[in-house]
This record gives sequence, C-alpha cells and structure tokens, in this order.
Amino acid sequence: MNEIEWKNNYRVQVLVGLGVVIFLLLGYMFGIQPLLAEKDATTQTSMQLMDTIVDIRVDDRKSEKLVAETFKIMQDLEKTLSRFIEQSDVSRINENVGEWVKVSESTLEVIQLGMEMGERSQGTFDITVGAVLDLWGFGSGDHYVPNDAELEKTLVTVDYNKVEINMEEKQVRIPEGTVLDLGGIAKGYVVEQGIEFLRSKKVVRAIINAGGDISVIGRRPDDNPWRVGVQDPKKPTEIRWVLPLENTTVVTSGDYQRYFEHGGRRWHHIIDPRSGYPADDLHSVTIVGEIAAICDAISTAVFVLGWEKGIEFMERSADVEGILVGSDDVWISPGLAKVILTQ
Repeated sequence: MNEIEWKNNYRVQVLVGLGVVIFLLLGYMFGIQPLLAEKDATTQTSMQLMDTIVDIRVDDRKSEKLVAETFKIMQDLEKTLSRFIEQSDVSRINENVGEWVKVSESTLEVIQLGMEMGERSQGTFDITVGAVLDLWGFGSGDHYVPNDAELEKTLVTVDYNKVEINMEEKQVRIPEGTVLDLGGIAKGYVVEQGIEFLRSKKVVRAIINAGGDISVIGRRPDDNPWRVGVQDPKKPTEIRWVLPLENTTVVTSGDYQRYFEHGGRRWHHIIDPRSGYPADDLHSVTIVGEIAAICDAISTAVFVLGWEKGIEFMERSADVEGILVGSDDVWISPGLAKVILTQ
C-alpha cells in the first residue's frame, strides 16, 4: 500500500467512525427516538484537526460563536503539541536535543501526564517512541518494515524516564537521539480542553468527536444518555456495541485504524515501545472514563499489554471501564457490562 492508499484508508476509517456517531446521535431526530423540540435546535460544525475530522455539536442554535471559539482553542493546542508543526513546542524540543527548551503550561501538563502514564503502564505507553514510529514511516507515510538490528539501534532512544522537566522555569530537555511524540495522549488532551471550555460557558449538552475520541456533556434532549456506537474491529463498518454516555469520554484504539500492508501482512501504528514492533495480541481496546487524555493513553497502553496483562491492568484501574477485543474472545469490564447494549 503506497502513501496515498494508506492515507485514503485512514480517512475512510475516520469518516466511518464519524458517520456511526452522527447516525446514533441524529437517530432520535428521525423517529428512532423522540423528536427534538424547537428549543433544542443544534449547532454542529466539523473541521480537519489533528490529522482527523473533529465534529463539535452544541444543543443550542445560537452557539456558532461558542463552537468557533472552541475550535480556536483546540487549533492553538495542536499548534503547540504536534511534533509535525514547525515551531510547535514539541518540534522545538526535538530540534534542540540536549538543551532546555521553554514551553507552555499545556505542553508541560501533557508531558508530565505522559510520563505518569508511562510509569502507570510500566512502559507500555511511552512518549519517546517517536524515532521508532519514524523508522516505520508512520509520520511521513513512507512506510518501511525495519529489521531487528535497525529496531534494536533505535530502541535505545526510547525511555520516558530520560525526559527532564523543570516546572519552575517551564522547560523541557530530552537527550540526543530521542524523539518526543505526544500523539498517544495529545488528542485526548485537546478534546478535554475543548469540553472544559464549553463547560465553563455553562453548556449543558454537547459532544466533541475527534476521529473516535468522543467526550460528552450532559444528556440528550430527551433526558436519556448519549448513545455512541463502537465498531466491530473485524467488520469496521458495523456497530457491535452501543455505550450510554453522560459527562464522560470514550476512546478506541484498534489495529484497523492506521496501517499499511507489506509481505502479505498488515502492519498497524500501535507500536510496542519495548520491542519496536506493532502490538499483535488484541484487535481493539475501548476505554471509558472521565478524563479524555488518560483514556487516550490507557487505550494505547492496554492494547500493547495484550489480553492477559491488559485485563489485569483494567481490573486494578478504578478510574476507567473498557472493552478488549482479542482474536477469539471479548472482555467487558463489570461496570460497563451493566449498561452496554449489544447490537
């Protein structure tokens, strides 16, 4: 699969995910659920952001300015946190290895949380995996399957413990060879900040969907929870479960989202930072919790941990619920099993 084919595949997956959510949310407008009253008119806008389609919906027909302000906040954060945007905080850190780099409060917060998640996951989530992702070509689209020797050489650059933070001076420093990549946590953080801004403006019903990272405020106009569909990883165009959500977040990581094919095999983008290879024990992980950035990081960490260790991690994590889909079985956390709907 060449770069164009890979990018097109990714866009299709994003659009499918977005279409699923829109279908479930708009369903009650077309007779599946009670009709919206005039006072419940909606402002809904979509925009390309963070390499995906971001959709913001606020149940207030006079909220165009508010939605625009939310997008501006999210855009500014992307310009700060993406390593692929020139002069972002992260790109400046990567360009000045071995030196202290002054960064924003947001960048400090995300890096610190990323390091905490690295510790919590015993290194299965690592914000310094950038050089390995580059070796595979997941940043550039120029895909390549590296050999063991190449991976071994690159893996010496991966260790979140080597990231230094000076909170007082708002500075960050990484060692030679290390490439900081916040992709596994930044999208959740950006969505979270968008939701918090809407809450600060007294919004009582809203949804932000960033290519499958979905956060909601309140309940639907009919006073039922929002309903969000979870794709079947083996049949990504089909809904397998429906989750009722209220003031919470759902994030899914799957091997069907970003990948390329080589040598008769599919190589996806969720890299095990310990081996350098794509994790291969699970097909998808869905995490539900209150903090989007944490859900984002945990979905990656659990995917890398695999079936047994992933379940163990979930069982000792009181702040999240989840669904793990393996080759032959599905695990649903007890709290989620009580409310989930199976299609």
